Amino acid sequence: MASLKIVCIMSSVRDGRMAERMRNLIQKQFDEVLTPKGHTIHFVDPEEYDLPVLKTPLHFYPDQSKAPEKLRNLNDIVISADAYIILTAEYNRSMPPALTNLINHLPPPSFEFKVSGMVGYSQGNLGGVMAMTAARPFLSEMGCLPVKHFVVIPYVQNEVKEDGTTANTHIHESIKKLLNQVEWWAQAAKTQRASGTPISSFEMYS
Repeated sequence: MASLKIVCIMSSVRDGRMAERMRNLIQKQFDEVLTPKGHTIHFVDPEEYDLPVLKTPLHFYPDQSKAPEKLRNLNDIVISADAYIILTAEYNRSMPPALTNLINHLPPPSFEFKVSGMVGYSQGNLGGVMAMTAARPFLSEMGCLPVKHFVVIPYVQNEVKEDGTTANTHIHESIKKLLNQVEWWAQAAKTQRASGTPISSFEMYS
């Protein structure tokens, strides 16, 4: 079985965000489920990239070497991934703007012919369901289709501690199920990419 690199894209940059505890939670679960199999995870935090509101995505630069270095580095990380986990909060029944802004800075071919998994959370009772409903067609358009299972964590401020621990066994089992599905599909997609991919929809219209 080939080793996989999973890139987890975080979403929130808002003051008082729950993102750090969610990152810790995913890391702990990944270390338990997939690290023993030789897989790795890399977190992308929009707070660290501090990208401006989208004006010029990477693929709009005639000479991409002239693009900001942090944007080129981000694209290299995304390209290197075998699959993605989208760790999304919920703002006004949709995805946080920092998430869509970061992803839209990059060309769709960087994501294509891979899979993704979604983990949603909120401080209310919906647990990110509406954000993931918005994310599903967005990720499909980018070419990294979401697997069937997704994780919902309502009242995250009560359910998950700052160190990423939780007493809720349902959360543990749900994340484990998601990671196993992402792994299965990522292995299948990696095998197929090795033998070639169809023409990108982006290339078709560019």
